Amino acid sequence: MNIKNATYVGGIIMLWLFFGCSTTDDPFPDQKEKEEEDEVLAISWPKPIQPLHVEGRFLKDPCGNSVNLHGVAMTPSPWFNGGHVGEWRWNNYDVDACLSYNKSVMDKFSSGDEEGWYLNYVRLHIDPYWSNTPGEPIPENDISRFDFDRFVTAVDEVIVPLIDHAKTRGMYIILRPPGVCPHQIAKGDEYHKYLMTIWDHLSQHPNLKNAEHVMFELANEPVHILGTNGEYGSDTPAHYEALNQFFQPIVDKIRENGAENILWIPGSGYQSHYRGYGDYPIEGENIGYAVHLYPGYWGQDLNDPTVLREQWERNFKPVADFAPIAVTEIDWAPEQYGVWGKGGITGVANGWGFGANFKLLADETGNVSWNLLSPENLIDRGDPEGGIAYDADPDACAKPVNEWFREYANEMKICAGE
Repeated sequence: MNIKNATYVGGIIMLWLFFGCSTTDDPFPDQKEKEEEDEVLAISWPKPIQPLHVEGRFLKDPCGNSVNLHGVAMTPSPWFNGGHVGEWRWNNYDVDACLSYNKSVMDKFSSGDEEGWYLNYVRLHIDPYWSNTPGEPIPENDISRFDFDRFVTAVDEVIVPLIDHAKTRGMYIILRPPGVCPHQIAKGDEYHKYLMTIWDHLSQHPNLKNAEHVMFELANEPVHILGTNGEYGSDTPAHYEALNQFFQPIVDKIRENGAENILWIPGSGYQSHYRGYGDYPIEGENIGYAVHLYPGYWGQDLNDPTVLREQWERNFKPVADFAPIAVTEIDWAPEQYGVWGKGGITGVANGWGFGANFKLLADETGNVSWNLLSPENLIDRGDPEGGIAYDADPDACAKPVNEWFREYANEMKICAGE
């Protein structure tokens, strides 16, 4: 080829390169996607614990940043550590094996690697397995075999070590008492006295009192309470007044003991009713409200975005307007999966589906922390080495939550210090 022809061909090639590249927004899209992926995976996690407090309707850190927590509920007992899915990971009051398994789950969920979950809190249950006199199984709401000495030992040997480990993993703790509420409760009844005993001890415990990462959820799922009208019920002014009279003395006892930990107050109707707390709020500092939400709550199909929004605004917004809320139980998946919230699907925001519309409402409300019901909602069969649960089906809770919690972590503002 002579010089003239070579020059001509070279010019054609240069023009092709110029115009070919100019018609594409990014000449190296794969490289850009890789850089964006690396940026996401480079999130420094876990983050160090900073003491939180309630300010208005928000949780805030010492720098004044609003903070929402995202986590999972854990129950250190053989049944809830794999037994209910046929994987008994330990048994027979084996404290070392219990701690080993539950710490490994915390490590898995607080990791920030490529397969990380980016969780920063655990709702930790002091299971009656530890606090009851051993014997034939009894319902969780039966306190007839409660043994205070066993409870004290369990707190020291099981709960405190897990709470201490959680701190090393940048995880806050919402601690709940053993078991669940009886179907009917009343101020001054045996269950009220039981809760007073529980919280009197916990709020004086040197490892829990004013621990910067420890919060208290005062009870699990009250259903009906004896109202000031003399009738059991859940969602009338007389019953909200009774809820105030039931929980305020527990709050006052905790504060009398010098504990300023953040307290999460439950509502009635399995923690689904809150609208009357605006008229009968729990008084004091560092108060929030713990709510539960499943796809069939209030007798409605909450896959319908209009219905979910209406029920959210009716039942939860009245407290979210003046205090932070924590959704301490939630899950969803299509009918074929073993979840509590069967039939709820992720769907799409503003379209059909429970999960995506719950996230939309939580983000819009702005002061909502939330956790999944159990490790099995996230990792396959609760196995610390397991992959994403439910075969990573995008309409079940595990897959979208894996993505959402990573996004929350990436957006989180970090306080450099007090």
